[in-house]
Amino acid sequence: MNKKILFISGGVLTTGAIVTAIVLIRRRNKRNRELLPSGGYEKSPANILSTNNNALPPNFKNWNGGSTYLSSMPRGIRNNNPGNIIQSKSKWHGKLSKDQNKDRRFEMFTAPEYGVRAMIKLFRNYMGKGFNTVEKIVHRYAPSFENNTKAYINTVCKDLKVQPQTKLLPTKNTLRLLVFSMAKVENGKNYISPQLFEQAYSMI
Repeated sequence: MNKKILFISGGVLTTGAIVTAIVLIRRRNKRNRELLPSGGYEKSPANILSTNNNALPPNFKNWNGGSTYLSSMPRGIRNNNPGNIIQSKSKWHGKLSKDQNKDRRFEMFTAPEYGVRAMIKLFRNYMGKGFNTVEKIVHRYAPSFENNTKAYINTVCKDLKVQPQTKLLPTKNTLRLLVFSMAKVENGKNYISPQLFEQAYSMI
C-alpha cells in the first residue's frame, strides 16, 4: 500500500515537473517570437522538420558560390530564397522541383539571383494589384497569425523612411530597398549585395 502511494506521488511530481517545464518553454518561446519581426526569421540549422534528403541538382550554386547545401546558414540563405517564399504552383525561374527541394515548406532556387529575382517580381506584382504600401505588403506577405507583423512593418518602414500607409511606386530603387529590408527581417541580416540585386533585376 505504501509503495503504491509513493509511486503515485512520484508520478504526480514527475508529471507536474514536466508540465511546468513545458509551460516555461512556451512562455520563453512566446517572448522570443514577440521580439522577432517574422516567423520566417529562421536561423536554426537544417533539421528533419525543415529539410529532407532530396539530392541537389548538378547546377545548384549556394550563397558562397559552391555546390553544397549550407545547412548552418539561415533558412532563406541555405535555400537561395532570402525572402522565404512559401512553396506554391508558381513557375519561378530557377525554382527547384519538389523532388529536388530539401525544404518541406519554402521554395528553393538553383542560385541566389533567382531567389532575389522572385522577391522583386512578387513585390512588383503586389503593387500592381493595389498592395502598394508597406502595411498592405507585409500583411499579405507575413500574416499576423504566424508573424509579429507589427514589428515587421515598423522595421521595413524605418528602412524605407516611409509611413505604413505611404503609397509606393514599383521603381527600381523602391524595390531594392524593399528587398533589402525584408530579406534582413527574414534572415536576421541582409545577405543581398547591391551587385546581386542588379544581377537579379536584370533578369526580369
